[in-house]
Amino acid sequence: MKSALLILVIVGCVSAQFSSAGQTAIVNAHNLLRSKIAKGTYTAKGTLEPAAANMRKMKWDATVATSAQNYANTCPSGHSGAQGLGENMYWAWSTQAPTSLDSFGADASKSWEKEFQDYGWKSILLDWATFNTGIGHATAMAWANTNLIGCGVKYCGKDSNGWHRVTVVCQYKSQGNIINTNIYQKGNTCSACPSGSTCETSTGLCA
Repeated sequence: MKSALLILVIVGCVSAQFSSAGQTAIVNAHNLLRSKIAKGTYTAKGTLEPAAANMRKMKWDATVATSAQNYANTCPSGHSGAQGLGENMYWAWSTQAPTSLDSFGADASKSWEKEFQDYGWKSILLDWATFNTGIGHATAMAWANTNLIGCGVKYCGKDSNGWHRVTVVCQYKSQGNIINTNIYQKGNTCSACPSGSTCETSTGLCA
């Protein structure tokens, strides 16, 4: 019985993915940031960012999540280059193996958003100078035309130094971080929502 239980645990680690609660935490972290930007209340390292006229509400997409999970399962050390998808990656190391992977998605999202606080955000035009300040993960979260997200998570065992490693991959559609393009359109909240969407007044997002 003990050996059977051990096999189940190992299989569970191999096929681990975010639960519905983990998915919701990731989406909420993204939409909280996006809502603040849309309403013109977001401050990045002392700079109040202008309101967004066209910020779309992000939602979980199962197909994108499958792509992200498949890549996370490879325990990668760099980006996938998946066609038509944006991508953020996050690694966490600890001295002990994790008992649950569900919280790593929210941790990753907070880490990416923190780039705005660490490095500032001086321009909504994503030119190379802006990108190279170190805010590329955060701008992927804030890209106005992106409305679908899916993420994968994988416990990758011990690295060469004996640290336990967890990998998180989030992929985005439509793809953002297009150089020499505005991250969003400045203007009154929801004043330029894309065709087929309507303003969600509580969040200021185009849903």
